[in-house]
Amino acid sequence: MLKRCGLLLALQMVLAPAAAAAEDTNQLEREFQRMLTGAVLEGFFSEDGAADKPLKRDRYTIAGLEKLSGDLWLFKARIQYGEKDLTVPIPLHVKWAGDTPVISMTDFVIPGLGTFTARVLFYRDHYAGTWSGTDHGGKLFGRVLRDDSKRQAAAAPESLEPFATGNWGSFRGLGARGIAEGSSLPVEWDVEQGTNVLWKTSIPGLAHSSPVIWGDRIFVTTAVRLEEPAELRVGLYGDVGSVEDEGEHDFLLYCLDRRTGEELWSELVKEGVPRSQRHPKGSHAASSPATDGKHVVACFGSEGLYGFDVEGNLLWERDLGVLDAGFFMMPSAQWGFASSPVIHDGRVILQVDVLEEAYLLALDVATGEELWRTEREDVPTWSTPTVLARGERSQVVCNGFEQIGGYDLATGRELWTLSGGGDIPVPTPIASRGLIFITSAHGKLAPIYAIHDDAEGELSMDPEECSFLSWRERRKGNYMQTPLVHGDHLYLCNDAGILSCYVAATGKQVYRHRLGSGRSGFSASLVAGDGKLYATSEEGSVHVLRLGPEFEELAINEMNETCMATPAISRGHLFFRTRHHLIAIGASKDEEAGGGNTDEGR
Repeated sequence: MLKRCGLLLALQMVLAPAAAAAEDTNQLEREFQRMLTGAVLEGFFSEDGAADKPLKRDRYTIAGLEKLSGDLWLFKARIQYGEKDLTVPIPLHVKWAGDTPVISMTDFVIPGLGTFTARVLFYRDHYAGTWSGTDHGGKLFGRVLRDDSKRQAAAAPESLEPFATGNWGSFRGLGARGIAEGSSLPVEWDVEQGTNVLWKTSIPGLAHSSPVIWGDRIFVTTAVRLEEPAELRVGLYGDVGSVEDEGEHDFLLYCLDRRTGEELWSELVKEGVPRSQRHPKGSHAASSPATDGKHVVACFGSEGLYGFDVEGNLLWERDLGVLDAGFFMMPSAQWGFASSPVIHDGRVILQVDVLEEAYLLALDVATGEELWRTEREDVPTWSTPTVLARGERSQVVCNGFEQIGGYDLATGRELWTLSGGGDIPVPTPIASRGLIFITSAHGKLAPIYAIHDDAEGELSMDPEECSFLSWRERRKGNYMQTPLVHGDHLYLCNDAGILSCYVAATGKQVYRHRLGSGRSGFSASLVAGDGKLYATSEEGSVHVLRLGPEFEELAINEMNETCMATPAISRGHLFFRTRHHLIAIGASKDEEAGGGNTDEGR
């Protein structure tokens, strides 16, 4: 029996690497098939002995691609050369040099053109190789161009109807876009006098999490220091240290009535000394909750992840361990976890980028059961992932420093990846009209990337080298704030209150203007609706601007408290989470979908 077990173990040790290698090859072949199906190979070829002559153009459209057996594939290729335009099935051998495919053609007859031999390799969005005919030959090279018809369809003006439901179920609402439409929103209000203030409810503790809304319920988290009020240091400064010895805390989830601000219920999720420290500008309740109208998920980082129903009944909980989210260049500096959960199609998605064992996690929202976990090779980040579902493809998009990327929603399999940017990524990716917008800052780079949402494989930071990268801005990205796309324009407001507007499709800068005096920091992200853009400073000044290509400031409203959290919007009302309160701003009653672009409340 022992001898038999030993034989089985030996066979397993021999076969396991072979099985892993086979799976790797299968994955490469799937990506190769996706890359070339429907693609256009557009480039040039030369002829030996004719160095003084110009290169000649050629073009091949891969209408179909199917693996037959072994390394033999059937290419259905449309060949366009001079006046020739024909479609032929071509059986070709595909060999692999590591992760690089090499196509092999030997003495193949192409009707009307001749007999040819070729060896061509593909790398990212380029191809290169050699060719020979009966009595001549040369070199060839070019780019792999994806079929643009789907991209053109995606770039069409988007409907704003999905943003008019009145729900704001996670950080920055649907798709983290920060948009709510269908109701008129106020331009001016006065918190001290009560003008356009619907209600003001005290929330204890220190928290930077944003409120989330479904129907008539608002959910918000907080962390309450028991010994004395927690200290908070706002403003423009560069301290990398941590707040130490804060003592015991209560970690709570609140549910309020959206219409009145009345507390419907609250749950003490956990109590005790926090297992990790926070930044002087941070909090132990930085992650926003998420809801789908049936479930509420609250994340407190090292203090755990919790699933409730909307009545406050605990459904499940998960101990995530100590999540050491600190500056990777100074590991002793702990800044606190901040990525927020996202609920989509019965799944909870959480990005856990920490100093050791970073990963992306998917759980069943009803039970907390793990569906998949994908390792990420990145430094700590504070970004919330975005779920992008378009057509047959649903992906989770993550910001990062070493591993920006998209992952299959169903399996967690990596679809594409891009390395490089700011080394402390915080902003959440957003997507609009076929493009994914990602920004980060700190360190050598502060880029803005516009990436086609059909991206595959390893991407380059240079749009000239990568057909999946639509455009890039190297130095004007955001450190903390998630950008906003509305219509044709992309808006970014950085830490110093500098608001920039770009043409979203091209990256052309439209304007760049400072909000306020430049002495106040901005941490909350932009939100918009009803033709208005709202930018909130840390000191509580809310700048109201008109959406569009012209800079126009309509009003500045004071909340009279520190504001670190991004506001929420629902049914014509703005909900601001200040240092000590949740405040509802708007007209005296709800507005359903159908409100116009008015300046009511000004």
